[in-house]
Amino acid sequence: MKLVLLGANGQTGKLVLEAVLAKDIDVTAVVRSADKAPDLQHKSLQVMVGDPCDPVFLTSVFRDHDAVISALGGRLPSKVATSVYYRSTVAIVEAASVTGLKRVLVTSTALLFPNQTLLGKLLRFVVPNAVRSAGRMDKILKRPGPDWTSARAGFLNDVSVATYRAQREALPENSTAVSRLALAQFLITAISNSETQGAAYGVSQAST
Repeated sequence: MKLVLLGANGQTGKLVLEAVLAKDIDVTAVVRSADKAPDLQHKSLQVMVGDPCDPVFLTSVFRDHDAVISALGGRLPSKVATSVYYRSTVAIVEAASVTGLKRVLVTSTALLFPNQTLLGKLLRFVVPNAVRSAGRMDKILKRPGPDWTSARAGFLNDVSVATYRAQREALPENSTAVSRLALAQFLITAISNSETQGAAYGVSQAST
């Protein structure tokens, strides 16, 4: 398998990259600038610099690749920052249609699930831009095109726990958070799991 990773320099993206390379999967890591390139050397790693929201650039990257994982997300809850969700997805789908790339996995927010706790309902009002942009992303993915999986997570933390719970079209019960490491593991596992295609999965920390 040959994989493209968008957002490879982000907190989640770095963990995805490390886990993929540990499996000796060929991966092309995409970063916006050369100074953000991963500080890694590996025979299975290639780095390309460019705009992940540019379909022409992504078309050049996607050729001869099988799948893409997008770990992109807005660092701030502003309208401009969070627009990366849907803008990158438009570019991904267009480039996939040109190159024949078959598999797309993205990170999203659990606030899109309809059944929310009181805290979740409040957060929808606090970060409406992220919710709207992620919602537009999912609508784009649901159009005819590549096989897709959306990993919707709640609060992300840096706990060194790789185990997770995942539920189709819902956040697992009594869930509030998940480690970035666990989210990365779900994404990697889901690549080759046909049961995860065409759906959003709530991903949370494993029960203790």
